[in-house]
Amino acid sequence: MLKFLLMFWWFTLIFFITLPSTAWAITDPASVPNNKYGIHIITTNDKEIDSAKELVNSSGGDWGYVTIIIESYSRDQLKWQKFFDKLRNYHLIPIVRLATSPDGDTWKKPYEGEETAWADFLDSLNWPTKLRYVTIYNEPNHATEWGGSADPEEYAKVLDKTIDALKKKNPDFFVLNAGLDASAPQKTPAYYNEETYLNEMNQSVPGIFDKLDGWVSHSYPNPGFLGKPADKGRGTVRTWQWELDTLKKLGVTKNLPVFITETGWKHSQGDKIDNSLPSPETIGQYYKEAFADAWNTPQIITVTPFLLNYQSYPFDHFSFTTQEDVGFHPHYFALQSIPKQSGRPIQENKAELNKGEIYKTVVSGETYQILLTFKNTGQSIWNEYDNVQLFVQEGSKELGLLSVKIPADTKIEPGQTYTFEIVLKAPQSGSYKTVLNLYSGGKQFDSEPFEFITEVKETPAQTNNYLLKVLTLLNKFWKTIA
Repeated sequence: MLKFLLMFWWFTLIFFITLPSTAWAITDPASVPNNKYGIHIITTNDKEIDSAKELVNSSGGDWGYVTIIIESYSRDQLKWQKFFDKLRNYHLIPIVRLATSPDGDTWKKPYEGEETAWADFLDSLNWPTKLRYVTIYNEPNHATEWGGSADPEEYAKVLDKTIDALKKKNPDFFVLNAGLDASAPQKTPAYYNEETYLNEMNQSVPGIFDKLDGWVSHSYPNPGFLGKPADKGRGTVRTWQWELDTLKKLGVTKNLPVFITETGWKHSQGDKIDNSLPSPETIGQYYKEAFADAWNTPQIITVTPFLLNYQSYPFDHFSFTTQEDVGFHPHYFALQSIPKQSGRPIQENKAELNKGEIYKTVVSGETYQILLTFKNTGQSIWNEYDNVQLFVQEGSKELGLLSVKIPADTKIEPGQTYTFEIVLKAPQSGSYKTVLNLYSGGKQFDSEPFEFITEVKETPAQTNNYLLKVLTLLNKFWKTIA
């Protein structure tokens, strides 16, 4: 029996030691109020962000989504932090699609070790929300998107390494697959049929799809981007359903949330008018029908149609923006008019003490005004929703410390500071502990509390006065018993 128990203990220990060290995102984006409306953009300029905000945060909506591409040569921390800060202020949630760099008409394959470069760069940014959505490249079942030769085995290994690299940096990375072209034929090496591609990915890296946090779908209305909103199955606006069914056949049991990062119809307006295509008014009605039916499920976290603004071939007939960038097509306004939910994504509330402290030594009976300067190191804008206050968790009674609120009309963005003034009233001599933390709307910040130890001492005069009182009391006592 003893031998059996020892063996059981040993194998249990080995099991836990050999568990993968990679951490996984555990927050469900559907567990909080979510505005599923989004748009695909291609630049970081202010005008495009403004137009995106006015589109997806309209008609009651807030915290909609934008899909944006970051190419490998553009890993500029200052540029992208400025962009993320703008998104934070505009209440837009980014979905970052990784890209390499073009070589003529073909996108290069990722270089060896590029997953580490991506993880380092993306982790250097202060994201607008806790969940950091990243989709790993684009339509690799096209040779032009994968170095000239579609290769599911190779992509599966790249995906696997990139997931691990991102999760090692931060478990809040919400990692998504590359959207695939569900209508691609089986003509290797130029194209891979999606079902075959998924099968070969799973054979190359068994369980690869269970490592994903969500599923990206390019649910285009084919053929020719001219299908109807009521169409069903593969190659329609319901491609996402067919893809999830395909994953189930491969043994995937995870209930993956869906991100439709590309979809949309070609319309008649563009650099050259093509009246054989539906009008923008018709496309607007299509979007209304698709959101009301095909995409009307909480499993779909967002739909970001392709594309907000593109002025020339080959995507001008997908654009929501008119030629010469002077306005918007009717389907922009149709999508804008749909009633939306006000989202409230999770954001980290964090602070660090930049300057000041609760004094280590004070004099009994004295009153002190103490300035404490805190820096916003989190993702939220302090006071944007709920009032932020410096709360005294311990030491209030002993030292007379009171909690202090930031004025309601003052907002502190990440990177900015705010100085609180608190008053300390020193009690009798002794050692006292103070514990402070910031709270937002009654909820404690994610950062660790700030702790201080204060020694209260008496002046020589106070000590002599105390001794005099003691001697007087003793004198009275001896007279009483004499």
